[in-house]
Amino acid sequence: MTRWRRLLGAVVGNGLTFAVAAGVATTAVGAAALVFGKATPRDVLETVGRVSFVAFLLGVLFSGLLVAAARRRRLVDLPILRFIGLGAGAGLLYFCFLLVNAYRSWSIPLALWNAALLVGIGASAAGGIVLIARRGRILLDGPPAHAAVPSEPAPTSID
Repeated sequence: MTRWRRLLGAVVGNGLTFAVAAGVATTAVGAAALVFGKATPRDVLETVGRVSFVAFLLGVLFSGLLVAAARRRRLVDLPILRFIGLGAGAGLLYFCFLLVNAYRSWSIPLALWNAALLVGIGASAAGGIVLIARRGRILLDGPPAHAAVPSEPAPTSID
């Protein structure tokens, strides 16, 4: 039961990370819209809430796919292209869910825009997560063995 509890915590934590990151990005865009008079504070808050909720769902969905694909491997041992593919897949699955519910109200260009946006957000968020995890591992453990520096220092002056 401990392993499943840890996995559930990681899945929810990843969803919250996606939600916070998307909320911060949406707030920045919303602040620019407020400054230029293109939105009201209520519009910005509603948009931030919606985007954060969607990002939470994408983060949880991505984590579920990751748990299924990673099996027993660690996060930093998986190839980055697999992460990007899983993130894009999570965005595509969410788009399909939205499409089932909104196909009557979307035009074809809007549907294509939403598909590209959700797939792109999922892929970039997933790629960012693995890069942050790898950077954290390098900071904690030191550089990997294959990136070792030469044993002799380079000459500093010409004799």
